[in-house]
Amino acid sequence: MKRRTIAALTFAVALSTVASCASPTTAPPQGTASGTAATSAAPRTSLPTTATQTSRPAATSARPTSTPTPTASLPEGTITLAFAGDANAFELARDSTELGLGEAGQLLASADFAMVNLETALADDATGLTKQPKLYTFLTDSEFPRMLQAEGVDLVSLANNHAMDFGVTGMQRTLAIREASSLPMIGVGATEDEAFAPFTTELKGRRLSVFVGNDILESNMDWRPRGGRPGVAMIKTDAGLDRLVTGVADARRADPDQVIVVYVHWGIDYQVCTSPRQQMIAKRLAEAGATIVVGTHAHRVQRTTKVGDTLVAYGLGNFNFHSTRVQTRETGVLTVTIDPSGATDHSWAPGRIVDGRPQLLTGDAKAAALGRYQGLSC
Repeated sequence: MKRRTIAALTFAVALSTVASCASPTTAPPQGTASGTAATSAAPRTSLPTTATQTSRPAATSARPTSTPTPTASLPEGTITLAFAGDANAFELARDSTELGLGEAGQLLASADFAMVNLETALADDATGLTKQPKLYTFLTDSEFPRMLQAEGVDLVSLANNHAMDFGVTGMQRTLAIREASSLPMIGVGATEDEAFAPFTTELKGRRLSVFVGNDILESNMDWRPRGGRPGVAMIKTDAGLDRLVTGVADARRADPDQVIVVYVHWGIDYQVCTSPRQQMIAKRLAEAGATIVVGTHAHRVQRTTKVGDTLVAYGLGNFNFHSTRVQTRETGVLTVTIDPSGATDHSWAPGRIVDGRPQLLTGDAKAAALGRYQGLSC
């Protein structure tokens, strides 16, 4: 079971300064228990360069007593990391703010470190917000990330194509909620330096650095932080991708023994097969020194493979999500182990999204889902 205290969880000031961070305290999360806007959150004018998490808030609802365990008989010093896909509280998924993540959450909590993609803008008041001209827009209040943290999530990425669904004003409210939350959120910021800044912590005496980037956005939009406007860590441009890759390479040089995770929003909607661009980005990140690359966006579970020595999970699918298509309800939790030598192994706990929430599979259904997962090859 994961210890409930993780010390020195910090954001690096810039990609080239991974090795040095300060640690101011943060205020506790605030908000009301719903999946949509509720009360006002004032836009923030400045952002911390570091964040420290001292403990998880206690879960507020009853949970099953059995706890799934990701691995058994691991060598001393082995680190376990757990990853799941896209999460928000839109429509059917709204009830998860009250009900939690069930056994999937317990599996996240059983790892030393767990992370998901927070696929939404954040605001406790929708007053004055304007939807961007796109097919789907997501807005979730501050109680949802608080639930994620209570259920075992240690970090979320906001580097995705929904973080700025309500424009600059929506991003300002998202950043205000981030500042008030004890759950670290990366991938957005008032400047590019802030948006691309990695998250770092120490697990069992080893540094963990997490980088994120978003490769998806409508062609008529530009969400890069520019000209005093906040935005997202975009890697859709050559300059953005180069910045991400350079950050990973710099981090590897600064600490050759650290664990480096890159969580990327990429791929083609509803496609099981990985795109040439996903493969290109994975190769560049592997060559830069990433230990693990995980991805979301396609709403489908995609293959997990090795690119050189780097473990690449191309697509984790939806996780806590209003999934309208049967195929997009396939979900799961990826657990990665890293032994003291740096060797990685992984396991997939398959699930199915029911009423917007993940449910881990058992018996024949689990065996069939594992067979599909293991058979993914393109």
